[in-house]
Amino acid sequence: MPKGIPLTEEELDRRRHEIFGASVHLFLNKGFRETSMREIADAAGMGKSTLYDYFKTKDEILLWGVEDQILDLTSATQKIIDQPNPALERLQKIMKNHLEYLVANKEFYLKLSFEVQRLAIESQKQIQEKRHLYQDLIRSLIAEGIQEGAFRPVDPLLVSRTLITVLTPAVYTSRPTGTPQEMLNEAFDIIMKGIQA
Repeated sequence: MPKGIPLTEEELDRRRHEIFGASVHLFLNKGFRETSMREIADAAGMGKSTLYDYFKTKDEILLWGVEDQILDLTSATQKIIDQPNPALERLQKIMKNHLEYLVANKEFYLKLSFEVQRLAIESQKQIQEKRHLYQDLIRSLIAEGIQEGAFRPVDPLLVSRTLITVLTPAVYTSRPTGTPQEMLNEAFDIIMKGIQA
């Protein structure tokens, strides 16, 4: 906890976002391993000792940022699920939102995915738990669609993971067959025609 006047949760969260933003800029331009905590502190406009009040290591910064992004995606997905629209329509919105997230963070994951994968086992478990919560939201929507007769009976979790996985080649490909949105639409159409009642 930063010294002096206690910060509110909102202020702490805002400051962590600022630190993460400054860190990502350095990580992408200089390299994760080559970036020092001193450089991060300078880029974030604070002293090194103050930075340590928020994050002890670069790994902590990376872990916090990845978890925060997954939580943002999960929160947006929950809002879509809570809408009174048909399951298929909400599922399309979720996939579009996920695609936009991948496109917006493409450089981050292209350059830092290895660093995310080499985080400590406990950190990996934390990230995995957040990803599972996100998958489970989509799974619940697919199960709802099965109940209302919009989808035929299938394994909702498997469909959830398949839909998330199908987004990857729409963004991270060296042989695009259209824009990411066009490729998503076609892949979604192929999958959905396989599960629609």
